[in-house]
Amino acid sequence: MDAAVAACAKMLLEREVASIKMTDVADECDIGVASLYRYFGTKSAMVLKAACLIWRDVRQLFDGVFECDYYEDKTGIEQLHELMKVFRVLYLSHGDFLRFVGDLDRFVIKNKVPADVLTEYQASLLNFYPLFESAFAKGVNDGTVRDDVDFPTLYLAVTHAMMLMGEKFSQPSVFENENVTSEKELELMIDMAISYVSAR
Repeated sequence: MDAAVAACAKMLLEREVASIKMTDVADECDIGVASLYRYFGTKSAMVLKAACLIWRDVRQLFDGVFECDYYEDKTGIEQLHELMKVFRVLYLSHGDFLRFVGDLDRFVIKNKVPADVLTEYQASLLNFYPLFESAFAKGVNDGTVRDDVDFPTLYLAVTHAMMLMGEKFSQPSVFENENVTSEKELELMIDMAISYVSAR
């Protein structure tokens, strides 16, 4: 079953969720499809197990990055800048992951996956909120960040905008050369957010 989850995870990064069948996964790892249904119950359950694996792998990319001296020695505004660069890194190196995140969201909504089935998946998501909150508080204390910013709203606005932009740029473009400036656009969004919260 671990092989089935790994096979499904690989497919999720290559194809749309809707196009993946239980038989595809069974064939890929030489398991009877009936065994998959007995173990997972539904395609949604199998997909969510595979999604947890994908998020775990992405989380491991940042292990230790924000606990090192290089990061800790920065001012609050500099830490916020480093954190926002994560979205650029994900776009440049893991566009398949950003495409997958949006696709899975649509799959969950369309198939009305119950909230209780999503518990493990929700727990596996990479949660940068505490890091952003800590950097923001440090910035307020060291005078590099404005103290009149609604931080929870700022965090949601920045993360939603950056994830959606990264997802869009990771898809094939509708018009020729549409995504030529994608990296610059992401950098501009980061600069705008930093400029907004900066105390200087």
